[in-house]
Amino acid sequence: MVISSSQNPEVKLYRSLLNKKNRDKTALIPLEGVRLIEEACRNQVKFNSVLYTEDLQKNSRGRELLKLIEEKQPQVKKLNVNSSLLRSIADTDSPQGIIATVEKTEFNLSQVLNVKNPFIVVVSGVQDPGNLGTIIRTASAAFVDGVIITRGTVDVYNPKTLRGTMGAIFHLPVVLTKDYKILIDFLRYRNIKMVITDPEGEVNCFHADLSVPSAVFFGGEAFGLSDVIKNAADYRINIPLPGPEESLNVAVSAGIVMYESLRQRHYSI
Repeated sequence: MVISSSQNPEVKLYRSLLNKKNRDKTALIPLEGVRLIEEACRNQVKFNSVLYTEDLQKNSRGRELLKLIEEKQPQVKKLNVNSSLLRSIADTDSPQGIIATVEKTEFNLSQVLNVKNPFIVVVSGVQDPGNLGTIIRTASAAFVDGVIITRGTVDVYNPKTLRGTMGAIFHLPVVLTKDYKILIDFLRYRNIKMVITDPEGEVNCFHADLSVPSAVFFGGEAFGLSDVIKNAADYRINIPLPGPEESLNVAVSAGIVMYESLRQRHYSI
């Protein structure tokens, strides 16, 4: 049976999860598109429901995805829905014939920092979901041990953020914390250097020692890092800008620093 009613409970649930309040209340998040749902399934994320259209089954990748979900999580509710209905509740113009609701996967500070010689990215006050998604995706690619999200930052489960991660959020530990003091005390207890990025920083990022246990903080586009974090930092690094520009996009800045750490830790170039 093909569902066409907007009053179907799973249809209503999906639409409600586009609102942060409902994501927080249910501990569920909405996913759209083949790539994101593939990554969630392969990384053992627990599914609540899958809504798909007949169009999805017209291509081999779509059929394989439905088969994968059935094999790994046969108990999941799978609903065949009308294409126009799916588009009407999706956050994107082209959800590729499939959307899903899944349970949040949550980590704590101990899980992220309990590794040998950690390199952590801390995001504080970044409001653009695309920037946050790109930072998480780049962190996964650059072999970062985890990302910590502090207060004032856009919701990591915002649909645009999730799409920006391209599924990286399902295989990289991401921790949410609102208390700066707990985070700072935890980093000090673990002897992890706190580094902030600052155009006036005293150390060039290519000369800073990022091979030691480090947590690098990146501030929001509008207001930067809080004074609490600035005052706690062990040192500040800058990214050289020999050209005429005064600053870089925060996701680009994070990418440069992450790959410099990767170079120092794993390559001799």
